[in-house]
Amino acid sequence: MRESKMKSIVKMLSAGVMTSFLVASVANANSGGVHLDPANIDVHNKTSLLRGAKNFANYCQGCHSLKFSRANRIAADTGVSDDQIKAIIFTRDDENEPVKPGALMKSAIPQKDAAKWFGTAPPDLSLVGRSRGGDWIYNYLKSFYSDNSRPFGVNNTVFNNVGMPHVLLDLQGVQDPVYRYDLLHHGHAVEASFKSEEEAKKALEEERKFEVVKLDLFGESIVGAYDTEKEAADFVEANTTYKVLLDKKEVASFETKEEADKYVDANPVNGAKYKVVPKSAYSVKESHKVEKVIDHLELVKPGKQSPAEYEQTIRDLTNFLVYVSEPAQLNRSKYGVFTLIFLFIFFIFAYFLKKEYWKDVH
Repeated sequence: MRESKMKSIVKMLSAGVMTSFLVASVANANSGGVHLDPANIDVHNKTSLLRGAKNFANYCQGCHSLKFSRANRIAADTGVSDDQIKAIIFTRDDENEPVKPGALMKSAIPQKDAAKWFGTAPPDLSLVGRSRGGDWIYNYLKSFYSDNSRPFGVNNTVFNNVGMPHVLLDLQGVQDPVYRYDLLHHGHAVEASFKSEEEAKKALEEERKFEVVKLDLFGESIVGAYDTEKEAADFVEANTTYKVLLDKKEVASFETKEEADKYVDANPVNGAKYKVVPKSAYSVKESHKVEKVIDHLELVKPGKQSPAEYEQTIRDLTNFLVYVSEPAQLNRSKYGVFTLIFLFIFFIFAYFLKKEYWKDVH
């Protein structure tokens, strides 16, 4: 009996560890390895939620919908009337009639037309606050920069190769990327970081080695490092043997490719074909490389709002999207407190009831 209980406990602990691992993995996947500044939002700030709702209706709802949300729910949660929320979130339906407060918050653009014009329909944002998180949304909205190689002329440091225009461009203004050049060693950035590509390449020439890598059962291992690529290539050639395959079976092995080719020419086979492949798994890799990365973004053309005002705008918009993704969070903490109080009172009654039942046993 005890053994079965112990096994159950071990299974529960293992499940808990796996759940924690999966949650951490999802969080890392959402951030994509990019540093995210904290959004510092407060879903209980009703004024902020109303400003965010207004900004969403003015700048986002033309393409993105909130198909699980209704304006009258937002009104009830923020303490305003239906008429007041209609003045804040003013949209029209396909017949150009004002949308009723109880209607779902659909986008103004038809999905079929959006898919035709943009290649894909803009996603619904009802749950983006839960799937991405407030910090991601906040950093995404402030990280657009000019990039002429993209269809809409902008890119994003949080969402690389983003497929949407910067709809808040007139508020924020134009940002240009300021690059730096990192010297990487085996894929990891070393201390050296340079402002110009010339300096980075000079450091690369001083630090770089051409490494001979061997692939075995335990992964890759470095068997030698050389100053020039030719020296590394000569080592690979001198230490590479070749096997001759016939119908995917090895029939011979030779020290050089020339010997393997001679064997193939001297032993023709009707209806089959030889294949000469390297037997030793060597390759040459560079120990260092230079990577061009965005160091920061610089405002080169101011928008209608100052940087501080724009920060507040996107913080309000982020706050609204996080609230919309789970409106119950406004009251969830209250329910939790009441539940704990109930459990505490119930425990007292249960304890004395247990004593009453078991008093004759003891």
